[in-house]
Amino acid sequence: MEANFQKEVLRYLGYHGTDAGEQIAAQIKQVSEETAAALNAKNVFGIWDCHAEADTVSLGEVKIKSQNLARHLNGCNKAVIFAATLGTEADTLIRKYSAMDMEKALIAQAVCAVMIEDYCDTVVCQAAQSPLLKDLYPVARFSPGYGDFDISWQKDVLKLLDCEKQIALTLTDGYMLIPSKSVTAIVGFGKERAEGEEEKRVVCFCTNCANTQCTYRKEK
Repeated sequence: MEANFQKEVLRYLGYHGTDAGEQIAAQIKQVSEETAAALNAKNVFGIWDCHAEADTVSLGEVKIKSQNLARHLNGCNKAVIFAATLGTEADTLIRKYSAMDMEKALIAQAVCAVMIEDYCDTVVCQAAQSPLLKDLYPVARFSPGYGDFDISWQKDVLKLLDCEKQIALTLTDGYMLIPSKSVTAIVGFGKERAEGEEEKRVVCFCTNCANTQCTYRKEK
């Protein structure tokens, strides 16, 4: 298990730079291995022309009213819209642990949170190989629910990508994704490399998020 993966799991568990001990480390390893063996991750994405103005983003024929999203995608002329999920198996494992051992259930939640984040990075890298994005560089992904980008846009993203048919991803009435360990997001691509980026092309949203008090915030 990669050290960075364990570090991220510990961050989600609230261990900000402190030693969690050998027992927790062993449980993280066990839960991670069992989870990785069970998952059936899937994704779907599309690429659109992108134009951002003061408070409106145009993605092809789709227009989104969001000042935060427009600011985030400023300078991007293409955008990837994607949905990714770890599948129902992740939820099943978390329920199983919840019935047996709440400590392991919390660890499973954290492990799955890190796994879906890593998988989203993989999806963006996969999309970046498209000839439509040649010589363009991504900014951090931006999801419905961030800032003034209303969470109700989850519904539009799922419809646009035909997510129920393609990857069995649906929504609750409150716009929560089912399976729960799933993400929808927009990633802008532009000609300028993100500041400070050399080798890694995917930028963490935390560096641009205004919520500095977030429990799960990554260090810059």
